[in-house]
Amino acid sequence: MSDMPELRAGPPWAMEEMILAEPGLVAPILASSEALEAAEWIRETETVVVTGCGTSEHAAMAGAALLGARARDAFEASLDPQAEGVLIAVSHEAGTAATLAAIRTTDARTILITANPDAETGADLTIPTPLVDTSWCHTVGYVSPLLALTAIAGAADESTCTRVIEGTLALRPRFRDAAQTLVGCERLIVSGSGVDEITARELALKIEEGLHKPVTPLGLEKVLHGHLPAADRTTGIVVIRIDPTSAPQRDRRAADVRAAVAELDMPAVTIDGLPAGHPLLAGAIALQLLTYELVLAAGTNPDLIRREEAAYKAAAAAAST
Repeated sequence: MSDMPELRAGPPWAMEEMILAEPGLVAPILASSEALEAAEWIRETETVVVTGCGTSEHAAMAGAALLGARARDAFEASLDPQAEGVLIAVSHEAGTAATLAAIRTTDARTILITANPDAETGADLTIPTPLVDTSWCHTVGYVSPLLALTAIAGAADESTCTRVIEGTLALRPRFRDAAQTLVGCERLIVSGSGVDEITARELALKIEEGLHKPVTPLGLEKVLHGHLPAADRTTGIVVIRIDPTSAPQRDRRAADVRAAVAELDMPAVTIDGLPAGHPLLAGAIALQLLTYELVLAAGTNPDLIRREEAAYKAAAAAAST
């Protein structure tokens, strides 16, 4: 973890400042010479693994989807190191022990994406990102590596990424309304299909960090296979429908989920209709805005993920995180 975020008396929280700074990440990261070099490394091998922990693991999953690669939990990658190819590690502050261990134990060529490029990590190539997240409810810490992995994959250009980020930010009133629907729930389910399932995982983490309520991330189909008996009108659900692939089939199944939860009188929100061109990036901004509006509605502080409280600070210390 980076230095303790500022403990503010109230909003605007640092998390909001980070979200609003994200359009400025696009140009420097998409133009990164290190990302272009990494792309050359990827073209030279058939074995590519992307790894990280927490938000960085979700960015790794997104990168694996963009690259057609494999995503791995960093702890597992350190226990069973790959013997060849390229390992791309994501660590915003370059201080996550499991991710550093994954870098140091592998025989693959290693690439690190980080906002702390001066850290001694042992990576063969470091891709620097330009802004250190000042909130521990990481937003820049997700979008920065997502943009770096976009540059490596050649998945979208600067114009597209900027348009997607700015266009999704402009939809903030929609997420404010969605937060009002969900804020009184005792727990939440977040669901998605295709790459939207990655977005759902990151949304679940953000809400638990920022709102301090339990969230279950599920694939869209999985919602309908045994999970609803634990849900009722106190359980809210977010259905994410951004992925444009197989859209008619995904739309029909999302409608089935909404119909099922309506029978249980569950508060439901759908995230759809976002700017096209980069569904993972649009989803990233959307999930961050929804989380932040939930935080404002509930009156919680997202920036310190409760580590200003003695018990949660002790829990983090006990686990060395």
